[in-house]
Amino acid sequence: MGCTPSRTDFQPDAHSDLFRPPAPIPVTIGSSVGRSLQSNQVSVGFIFGGPASRKGSIIEELTGSFNFVSISVEDIVFQYLPTRLSGTGTQIKDIQEALRNDDGILNIDWILEMISSRIAVSMSQRFIIDIVPTVSSILKAEGFRARSQSRSLEQFEMKHKIAFAIDVTVKDEQSLTRLNGEANGKDDDSKKINPELNQMMRSADDIDRGKIEKRIAEYHTAAEPFISYFRKSNRLISMTLTTEAVPNLVNTTRETLLKLGFTITRKDDHVICFTTENSHDEIDFPYYKLKVVNASELSRPSADLNAQITAVYRYISSHGRHDDNFLVVVPSFQNQKTKTSKPRINFMEKKKEVYLDEFIKNKQHDKPPKTRIRISVNSISSSRQTFLFFEPFPQSFACTISSIYREQKEQSQPRDS
Repeated sequence: MGCTPSRTDFQPDAHSDLFRPPAPIPVTIGSSVGRSLQSNQVSVGFIFGGPASRKGSIIEELTGSFNFVSISVEDIVFQYLPTRLSGTGTQIKDIQEALRNDDGILNIDWILEMISSRIAVSMSQRFIIDIVPTVSSILKAEGFRARSQSRSLEQFEMKHKIAFAIDVTVKDEQSLTRLNGEANGKDDDSKKINPELNQMMRSADDIDRGKIEKRIAEYHTAAEPFISYFRKSNRLISMTLTTEAVPNLVNTTRETLLKLGFTITRKDDHVICFTTENSHDEIDFPYYKLKVVNASELSRPSADLNAQITAVYRYISSHGRHDDNFLVVVPSFQNQKTKTSKPRINFMEKKKEVYLDEFIKNKQHDKPPKTRIRISVNSISSSRQTFLFFEPFPQSFACTISSIYREQKEQSQPRDS
């Protein structure tokens, strides 16, 4: 006897929300956005959105699918402010303490100057800038209390023209705030509802609605002078988000960028780090999206360097997602004579004690790392690939490894007919 489901087992009305397509997100594109994109070879955009806006998801889409490089004000402050302030420690808590003690040490001109320097030395052509912080100690700086940011932005645009700014307005912000407050403290999937708000809530001393609402108001107060600048010049892309439309945010972002003439580019040029040490417990691997690969486990013990790196390339090509980065553990070397099919010129840049954030841009955007440490590295970069070699690492082998890896990559890529 066959079995059929009874009417009480499945009620379409009760499950309609599961099958209904996500609500649409209204998008308004300023009349000057298209013209700005056409007239500038380098595309620079700004992004705004309060803690309930899910702007981190938009940044993930821009960096993962459209090759934008993300630059946030938190990155700038935590990386560069210690060198500006003598006697300030490099730990996050030290920097935050300095900001709390003197809210006048941070100004918008300096932040934009650091961002400009980052753009100038980058080989990328697309940048998305998150200028208004969610970290309280930075947000309360005097520079973010200004009623107008026009002069600072105009000065920035003398070097780098801004093509557009994205503003995500949350229509039912308090509802999303409560939803995320209830999700906070549950499993990781529930926290994905709103990672920006979770970061803000974790940094609060007392998690209560009044304090959260105050922080949201502080964000909007700081953001409005920037948004007003782009609104007046018709370069604002406005999205209106509701609770029901959250699942549609990434698709809407993609459709908007395609409408503006951007093309999706598969970002499979990972940042690949090499080390001779088996353990790096001080690095927050999930934050930097680093997967560990042991080269000795991918080939025979007797394999030479060429065979080892070829095996590493094949493993990364077959196992890596487009937004993964890798830390390759290479065993101690004997001096091996390894030939490549053609001579190459490798430009190695020696970096003393840098943050990985300087090189790894497709990191998590929804929370800070557990720890930020400086690492001495040698960098070999091209427009298509970045290799980092953690000190101590033999420089001659670093150059050879980068040549072997790139040769394998070029051989695997289809050639134009």
